[in-house]
Amino acid sequence: MTEQSTDYDSPWKEIIELYFDKFLEFFFPLAYYEPSWSSLETSKNPFAIVVMAHLKSKATKRNPENRLQWKLSLVRMLLESGLSRQDIRQLFRFIDWIMVLPENLAINFKTEIRSYEEARKMRYVTSIERLAKQEGIEEGLEEGRQLGVLQTSQDSVIEVLETRFGELPTSIIDAVNNINDLSVLKTLHKRAISIPSLSEFEQLLPQN
Repeated sequence: MTEQSTDYDSPWKEIIELYFDKFLEFFFPLAYYEPSWSSLETSKNPFAIVVMAHLKSKATKRNPENRLQWKLSLVRMLLESGLSRQDIRQLFRFIDWIMVLPENLAINFKTEIRSYEEARKMRYVTSIERLAKQEGIEEGLEEGRQLGVLQTSQDSVIEVLETRFGELPTSIIDAVNNINDLSVLKTLHKRAISIPSLSEFEQLLPQN
């Protein structure tokens, strides 16, 4: 007899989406009563961007073009925030969820953010494509969980290299992000911790 899996996340997501205003009013009264925008922009608290996304989602409910501009602005702010890769990914998911765009504007949004990342060599935030793929399979499926583990392993290798050697060439970031074997990533992570130079590490990467 197959054990039935329990999905605890979807009901919470649905009820919070339905009663988000009341959720904020109850748990975060300061956010509900709209603090000054300047105080939110300068806040170091990651939840400030959650509040900004909520406020602009309400304000642009009937103006998708304006919502696109605010969504772009908030995501750029997020990418420049200095938060960890994991925090950026989670907060991006929230912004993307609450500030839904029509299909044509959603394509414009992805194009703009991709260009923004490329211009600033932020290739590690290729989470837009990753998240789009993940959202399609994540509904409690084992494949979704494996994808999350894979992304974490890729990020861990890149973070160690960035800590030791500074800004990485795009070729190395792309090569690590294209590795789908967890055992290879685990080995690369160990080598990244102690390897003497970036050039030596690059020789360990699979050749296309």
